[in-house]
Amino acid sequence: MTPAQLADLAAARTEFLRVAEESGLKSLHACSRDGSHWQDDPESVRAMTALIKDAHDTAETTSEDGPHQ
Repeated sequence: MTPAQLADLAAARTEFLRVAEESGLKSLHACSRDGSHWQDDPESVRAMTALIKDAHDTAETTSEDGPHQ
């Protein structure tokens, strides 16, 4: 990876760790379809970050509003 790509990956990982901590995530198991390591790809790290953030935001909204029926 180039220095710019490594910096992009580091930024994506930093954001992932921040969101994981804020959401109270204790553990995570994920795998890619092609056997590569998702945590080595900035786009995949950002996608996982968005997934965690969305799930956390949805859980907070549901707990504040009560269950939706």
